[in-house]
Amino acid sequence: MRMLRRVLLLPVFFMLLFRLEAAAQCCTAGNPVNTNCGPTASGQNLLDVTWSYMYSFSDTYYHGTKPLDKVYAESNFDYASLALSYGLTEKLRITADIGYFFDKSQRFINSDYTRYAQGISDATLGLNYRTYRSEDGLFDLAQSAKITIPVGDFNQEYDGIILPIDFQPSSGNYRYNFGLMLAKRFEGSDFSLMSFSSVEFSQAIETKNTYHKYGNLYNASVIGVYRISPYLLGLMQLRYEIRDRALNGGAANQYAYLNSSGGVIAYVSPQVAVNFFSDWTLSLQYNIPFYKNIYGEEQLTNRHSVSLNISRMFDFGGGEAEAPFADDAETYSEVQVRVSGNCEMCKDRIEGIAARMEFVRKARWDAATEVLTISYRDDKPDMDGVGRALAEAGHDAGAHSAPDDVYESLPACCHYR
Repeated sequence: MRMLRRVLLLPVFFMLLFRLEAAAQCCTAGNPVNTNCGPTASGQNLLDVTWSYMYSFSDTYYHGTKPLDKVYAESNFDYASLALSYGLTEKLRITADIGYFFDKSQRFINSDYTRYAQGISDATLGLNYRTYRSEDGLFDLAQSAKITIPVGDFNQEYDGIILPIDFQPSSGNYRYNFGLMLAKRFEGSDFSLMSFSSVEFSQAIETKNTYHKYGNLYNASVIGVYRISPYLLGLMQLRYEIRDRALNGGAANQYAYLNSSGGVIAYVSPQVAVNFFSDWTLSLQYNIPFYKNIYGEEQLTNRHSVSLNISRMFDFGGGEAEAPFADDAETYSEVQVRVSGNCEMCKDRIEGIAARMEFVRKARWDAATEVLTISYRDDKPDMDGVGRALAEAGHDAGAHSAPDDVYESLPACCHYR
């Protein structure tokens, strides 16, 4: 239960920075970055590993804000990605992800001809930094920076013909993304709000005979989060995107804006997230465009997409231990107890044992004073249970003394007597 409460509320806003990006579009090369807002781990020395699957389908042509009666082609893809996020400090996280298209296809209605692409897409590396947190813990500000690296196939062929740029698995260029996030929680409420905005700049693709530059992408989102139960979150996201027209040309210094490229799309994305086995989280999201204003004469646009995300948190210790499902919308109290120890290994052991208790939000042990400070949410915290658990692990805690044989089994550096 402790794991679920923190993963569902506190870190959901922070990890949003590397999860919430451009929506999957039908005809854009490279990663259709997952817009999942699901909960993940947060904190120093915590590694979050997320596997995601996305399916997208497109079959509607638009001119401006109006859908066209003509149907020339329909497109879909099956895409999976692996994302990592590791807390270097309590404020700074490093992120990385890479993806693979199992099936990227486009079927032309009149000729019944279908072309396919598959393979590795792009890789990304990024940093997320929490710039500010209010004293009451109810307001946060964070920033992110990310670079996309074209590691996948950009010259893929089908039936002996090189596929168009916008159909390749990889984007073929470097992209730079900068984001800003605000999060607001409300004391005594199960509801919280988040806002995210970002801008992505693309490097031009320049070869002997080709010049192509994807349009810059601007993204703004508002997300409402509601805790349905201790193990279940409901999220609703409204997302607004603007993509500039692309530039294209055949010879050096002879290029112009592509007429049918770019536009404005607004999405609504309901999502549910559930925790299981303490440190696993499963989330499901459905993306539905409800407004489109497409530049140029006509463009094939996305009808819907769905994504499934599975996350696993690994705690490598050494940082400030927090119960992963802590809820900052509640009021916490603190209690202190003297716990004997001697080194950083003791610190990891003591804080880890305390943080695993159901009522504990945060546990901090100071080696100099041998004082364990526990933040808790229950009216009557089971401190006797904490003392017994620590004594059974070899540490004298309050009125509980560690058995001699258990104490002697500790590493030599942990011998405090």
